Amino acid sequence: MITTTHVILNTALLGSKKHPERNWPIILGALLPDIPTFLVLFSPLYYAIGAKTLLNYMFLQHCTDWFHSIPLAIAGVFLCLAFRFKSGVYCFVSVVLHDLEDLPLHAQFAHKHFLPISNYVFHSPISYWELPYHAYLVAPFEWLTVIICAYFLWRRHLNPFAQLGLLFVIIFQGILLIYFLGFHW
Repeated sequence: MITTTHVILNTALLGSKKHPERNWPIILGALLPDIPTFLVLFSPLYYAIGAKTLLNYMFLQHCTDWFHSIPLAIAGVFLCLAFRFKSGVYCFVSVVLHDLEDLPLHAQFAHKHFLPISNYVFHSPISYWELPYHAYLVAPFEWLTVIICAYFLWRRHLNPFAQLGLLFVIIFQGILLIYFLGFHW
């Protein structure tokens, strides 16, 4: 999934109108697994040697796998529960959700979601962005999910800044869907 989808979906699932203090830890947890990917994408090496080479052979790919580790995220949940750190619990539950949401939607560039227990990589038959793996079907469904979750978040009477963020995400993902996946109606 696109990182912004994780943020919207996890906030819709875990957030609460009565407990707005949960939102920032949930957002952080939705973003955390993709931070190494952002470091790759904004690296000058990405453009100098090519994305596929950089993603397959660099240290940051290993970091990405560790940041997507479901067992480590679950351990984080239990550690935060033991220390009664509620914000940490929401953050790590959001990381677990992010990883579970990614698991069925990565084909070629899948992560090692079960580190350190196993190096197994589940290569899904579908992908949210890889065209040979049915991205034409998956990406519109992902965008529809964002729109539905944004509607439910909007109904929580968010502040104008958050509402503007929701509109930006909907438009951003619509542009990605139309141009990068080749939908030219």
